[in-house]
Amino acid sequence: MKQRTFLTIIFVAAFLFLAVGISQLAVTDPVESNYALTALEMVRSGDWLSPQIYGTYWYDKPIFLYWLLSLSYSLLGTTDLAARLPAVLFGTASCTLAAWFALRQTGRRTTAILFAAMTVTSLIFWFVSRSVITDQPLYFFSGATLFFAYIGLTEGKKGYMTGAYVMAAGAVLTKGPVGLVLPGLFLLLFTAIQRRPDYLKRLFPPAGIVLFLLLCLIWYGPMYSRHGMDFIDGLLGFNNVVRATVSEHPEYDVWYYYLVLVPISLLPWTGPCLYGLWRRRSHHDEYVFMAIWALGTILFYSLMATKYPTYAYIANWPLLYLGARTMQAWLDEDARYAWLAALIPASVYSLLFAVLVAFADKAPFPVQGLLLLTVFLAIMAILTWLAWWQKAYLALPFFLITTTVITYLIVTFQVLVPFYQYRSAQSLTVLNDAAPVYFFEEYRTSYPYYTGQTAYWTAPADYDENARLRRDAVWAKKHVYPTASEDQVLSSLNQHQNLTLVVPEGKYKDYKASEFFSLTRKVGRIGPYYIFKPSP
Repeated sequence: MKQRTFLTIIFVAAFLFLAVGISQLAVTDPVESNYALTALEMVRSGDWLSPQIYGTYWYDKPIFLYWLLSLSYSLLGTTDLAARLPAVLFGTASCTLAAWFALRQTGRRTTAILFAAMTVTSLIFWFVSRSVITDQPLYFFSGATLFFAYIGLTEGKKGYMTGAYVMAAGAVLTKGPVGLVLPGLFLLLFTAIQRRPDYLKRLFPPAGIVLFLLLCLIWYGPMYSRHGMDFIDGLLGFNNVVRATVSEHPEYDVWYYYLVLVPISLLPWTGPCLYGLWRRRSHHDEYVFMAIWALGTILFYSLMATKYPTYAYIANWPLLYLGARTMQAWLDEDARYAWLAALIPASVYSLLFAVLVAFADKAPFPVQGLLLLTVFLAIMAILTWLAWWQKAYLALPFFLITTTVITYLIVTFQVLVPFYQYRSAQSLTVLNDAAPVYFFEEYRTSYPYYTGQTAYWTAPADYDENARLRRDAVWAKKHVYPTASEDQVLSSLNQHQNLTLVVPEGKYKDYKASEFFSLTRKVGRIGPYYIFKPSP
């Protein structure tokens, strides 16, 4: 089989797996809806240069994801499929890139299949590759940057080094300066540790630097020309410097955050990945490069004040590669007891899914059909451990991959579809009367996204979200949605004007204690929202 055919099969298989069910996954709040609505407003306004939301320019992220979403909406309409398709495509491309790199480095298709399959079925990859956020394009561009740079440095191939700069430009257009800064730090550290001055000379190809600058200036140049220092202060100042120095979520700002999160995100492959990081240690270029990449990412983001689950996501690239190389070695060596490092974490992971059936009736959204999942997992666990007992080691990766794939497919339809609906305001599209809509204390951007109608945030005059979350007041700048003061809403209620107050279930107690409550009547509940109208 030719390499092109082999990689095409990987691409098609990964795409079909990731794309299943995405047309039924509603855009959720509070993160996905911001990206989705921004891109939609760009399409409606015809301005594909300046990101805007609620008719206001904002500089939360660079342009690349918005371009992807805008193009998707233009081709497929404003649908959940269109919103999630860009992430699926970049997840698919990442799996194909993983297979290509492993095949090129090892010459073994089994290793390439393992790397691609472990990547697409790892917990965070499966989740992020179907999410309306920037992290999957960033994952692809960061991985391509470092894979190409490694080949360019160690093999002296200028074309790959130039390609690394092109991919870094994609990362900078997706996430900002970190798309260049982080890979650059790793590459400089790699050349220093390996004491290879020839690597340092190869690190700065003129053609690559010129292409990087040209590609970045396609957007950064016109944006600065149009918006000046507002753009610089918003993107680089608030959304980079402030995030790095002032925690948005102080409760998560602990030193061990990513030390816990990264192993969880690798499931069900945590065992072979961490085993490979430890047991394959050496001074060889490949190991040193992968270790710097993985550990450097974790350290870098551990030093940042604001921590998010996806920030250290790119650390999974090298860990999964080392895990695939490790499992290939186990297959070659018939390493009976080493396989326990893979089977035990994977079995615990399956057990967590199996016990979901016990909590299905406690979920705040409808969950059905999990008994079938539990039976399936029990059967696969028996087959997997029986294969290990009978020393049928080649069957073990197959069983682990198959178990994970089918588990994810069942969970998509039985759990994620209702869960995403629960986390979205899509169900509120039934509020189709002419009354203005006000969200109490928590805004839902997915409402204007799905309805095209303006909605307002309101709260008691003394409500202070930042004080409640014990974070710096600077984070008030993050919210640019339309607002209405307590006095404005009370005036409308006292005049018996027609309006609708939407109260998320977590804010119901606050609402009962507010001045709004005595002037309104509850007319129903839609999903996790209580609906209030003015009293007669």
